Parts: sequence; C-alpha cells; structure tokens
Amino acid sequence: ANLSCNLSKMDEIKKIMADCKAHHIKVLNPDINESESRFTVNAKGDIRFGFGGIKGFGDNVVSAILKEREENGLFTDIYDFIERMHSVINRRSFENLLYAGAFDSFGSPRSQYSMPMPTGETFIEAITHYGDLLSRDSFDAGASLFGDAEEMKPIRPEMPPMLGEPDILELLRLEKELVGMYLSSHPLDVYRLEKEMFATASCQDIPNMVISCQEKKKPCTVTLIGYVLSVERKTSKSGKPYAEAVVEDYEGSYTFRLTGKDFEKLISFFQPHNSLLIEGKIDERYFVKPEERKEKGDPDYSFRVVNVNLLGNVMDERAKEFIMFVTASRDYDSAALVKLLKANKGSVPLNVCIADPVTGHTVEYRSHKFSVHPNADFTEALEQLGYKWKVLKN
Repeated sequence: ANLSCNLSKMDEIKKIMADCKAHHIKVLNPDINESESRFTVNAKGDIRFGFGGIKGFGDNVVSAILKEREENGLFTDIYDFIERMHSVINRRSFENLLYAGAFDSFGSPRSQYSMPMPTGETFIEAITHYGDLLSRDSFDAGASLFGDAEEMKPIRPEMPPMLGEPDILELLRLEKELVGMYLSSHPLDVYRLEKEMFATASCQDIPNMVISCQEKKKPCTVTLIGYVLSVERKTSKSGKPYAEAVVEDYEGSYTFRLTGKDFEKLISFFQPHNSLLIEGKIDERYFVKPEERKEKGDPDYSFRVVNVNLLGNVMDERAKEFIMFVTASRDYDSAALVKLLKANKGSVPLNVCIADPVTGHTVEYRSHKFSVHPNADFTEALEQLGYKWKVLKN
C-alpha cells in the first residue's frame, strides 16, 4: 500500500524498498501474467511491481493488457502475447516491458531478444514487425486481404540462440531506467561481503555527517562502497580541470568532486560502471591561518576523497587471512568443500580451525594447497555446507 501510494515519488519508493530488503521482503519485477496496475502481493507473499510504475508506459496499454488477461487467460509465451496484444503494443512499449523484466517468466533471458536473426535484424525488431503485420491483417476473414488463406498469414519469427554472456550491468541500467531502481539484482550485490567488512557509511549519510562534523568542529573519516553512475569532467574559471562523479549504493547517491592533485591521482577510478571502495575525510573545506580565522571565522566542512580502490581487488589487498571453523565430531561433505575451494582460488591464505566440542581444545592449520578469494557467494556456499568462517583484515 505504501509503495502504491508513493508510485510517483521515487525517493520514497527507494526508502521503502530499502526497508523491504532489510526485512527480507522480496519486491519482484513486473510480470506480464501477474502484475496489476499498482503494487500487489502474490500468492507466495512477495510484492509484485505494478505496470503503472514502468516509465513511459501508458494507462491505455496497462488497461488493455489487464482486460485481455481477464477475458482470455494468461499469456503462454511471447508469441501468444504479441498475437493477442498487437493492436496496442508498439516497439517502445514492448521494449519497456522486456527490459523491466515483464517477460522473464517466459523463460528466455532479456539479452536473447537482442540476438541477430539470419536476416540481420534483432529478434526485438522481428517480433514487433510480426505484430505490425498482424495489425495490418486482423485475421478476420471479412476484413483480411487474404481471408482464411493460412499460407499468406504472417509467420512467427524464430527466436535466435543466445550467444555469449549477457551484459548484466547494461541490463540492470535499462531496468533502473524504466522502473527507477534495480529489482532483479544490484551491481553491488557481488560485493556484499566487502560492504559488511569495510563500509562505515552510505552515500545518503554523507550530507548529514558533514553537518554533524561541522557542528561538533570535529573531523571524521568515512569509508563507503559505490557504483559509478556518471562522470562529468569540467574546467574551472582558472583553467584547472576537475570532475564531478555521481556514485550510487543501495541507499542513495552522492556527487563526489575531484580537484587538484586528487583529480590527477583518482580520476582513472571514477569511470561509469566501476564499483569502488571510497575512503574520504570530512573536514574543513580549506586551510585558514589563525589570524584569518579570527577575522573570517571557520570555513565550512566538506567531504574529500582521499583514496579509492576497485572493489574487485579489495579483498586480495586488505584481507589478511580467511579462517574456516570445523567441529571435529561433525560429518562434512569434503568433496563439495574441495570443489568450492577450487572454484574460489585467490591470494588470501586459508586457515582451518578444528574444535573438539568435548574437550574444548582447538587446533589451527594453515592450508598449503588452497588460498581463496573471499566473496559473498563463497561464504554463503560455505555456510550451506555447515562451516562457520571469519575474515581477518590487515
């Protein structure tokens, strides 16, 4: 109900979505067979995104889809959908539904719709052209140029096979562009462990932290993780280069300003789609001599970026060792563990701490065969196998 009431207020939507994530409530992408105009709850208790939340999607199209679904049942596949909805669905509305995730339940990945046909056109172009042909010839014998002549009716284009790996970041960008947020996943999801271990604040915290530090006259350090949305290079009135980079995390976004030596040292990290660990300091904006301070007062506080690392390298650079905890009397799937360790090779030393629950004694061993690359998927898989773990930082 809160999501539906705030359908046009994206800031409020993001806050509610963050609360859903914190309480393990799933908010699912729009679905052609399940979504209504507004947010709803499905049979499993998950929140389903409404058609009305898709940008550039008209109410007339939403009403037509819901009416067709109610009168003639659910859509069985993409062909069934286009054959029943061709009179109201153009290419733009089709792509909006596709990249918002509304066709995911049909089983084909979104990237497959962009694969080339033998004719050179993409499947998106072919399927929407098919819809155009259906619109020109309604299959109504009274209105159709060809009547009931099956051989003259438009032929369904065959979906080409998926080639290569999908560009997940591009698909997420399109998804966010259409629904205002990431739903199927987030570019930072793979770095959940880094966020838990190293981040001390989020992007949306920075403005209030700047105010707090200024009021207390006390500088502080901040570490956060973020995904670079955009970078704009500029030139000051004095001819010096600087940049403004918009970085986003789960909670919000913040525009970082790089000037002087910081610009020279750090601008290479601030490239669109890079995931970063950003360390900075909230302090007075510039140095003031004591005599000037008495006359002009204290300068304002601001956030200054001090150091940046690519998130993909952070664990290898900052993790001292990875410790697995094993209970001596417990049975484990050792084959599954070895497979998991081989799949997550890295440069972080692996230690195994074996505990005897009867005596309370523990013995720790350093593995000479395996070093690992700690990440969220790896640690979650370890937990599923029954192991507890710990990462020691440098």
